Amino acid sequence: MSVATALTTEVLGVEQREGVLELTLNRPDALNSLNLELKTALAGVLREVRYDESVRALLLTGSGRAFCAGGDLSEMDPNRTPEQARARQHQLLADVFLPLYRTPKPVVAAVNGHAHGAGLSLALACDVVVTAAQAPMSFGYVLRGLTPDCGITYLLPRLVGMARAKELLFSGRRFTGADAEQMGLVAHAVPGEELLERARDVAAELGSAATVALGLTKRMLDQSSQLSFEDLAEVEAYSQAITRASADHAEGIAAFREKRPAVFRGA
Repeated sequence: MSVATALTTEVLGVEQREGVLELTLNRPDALNSLNLELKTALAGVLREVRYDESVRALLLTGSGRAFCAGGDLSEMDPNRTPEQARARQHQLLADVFLPLYRTPKPVVAAVNGHAHGAGLSLALACDVVVTAAQAPMSFGYVLRGLTPDCGITYLLPRLVGMARAKELLFSGRRFTGADAEQMGLVAHAVPGEELLERARDVAAELGSAATVALGLTKRMLDQSSQLSFEDLAEVEAYSQAITRASADHAEGIAAFREKRPAVFRGA
């Protein structure tokens, strides 16, 4: 059993299915909103899983009728000073969102229901988002007199373009998983009863792939809007040098020559 599997808590289910680690947000009565306990549990698993060689992909989903409704309103203290509020937000980014976004392992989100605000940001920090077609979604910050958080001003324009990002953030309107697929916000929108099976298939496929190459490809894509053509080509050359020396590359070549499916080990 992996180290991460032992980190199951009351608010976060952790289950390993071969090389895929499933994380289930488990506060259904609160629509899986992010309270301190859940954020701490997520941070602990993400710390461990980065270096757990038995885990080659992650799948993140929610229990009940929500994926994640965002921050827990009961823990939002209006009497905090701006400095205290900023420190809490920075900790959330540093402990949860950035580790999720930057992990070299492929991450699939299975959005089973309500996903709003920081909850939708959590899904979009994953690499591939599979959603129930009727899942309600929104970036409703402005409707509460707030500005966006959890990195969504970075992620959203890169996914749907600046014009659409402004429309979604300025209006705070609701839309469905099917709408999100049409906008290019998510990869797949499927009937709710098919969601988990589809997401598990995607995660299993990614987890059995050449995950060294996937991790480096993920990093290059994340940097692609910030580096020049020349700089990114240099990163590509460096990454090619690493993958050419990998066991997965040798297996890929052998499988091609032998006309059989490759069996990658993530090394």
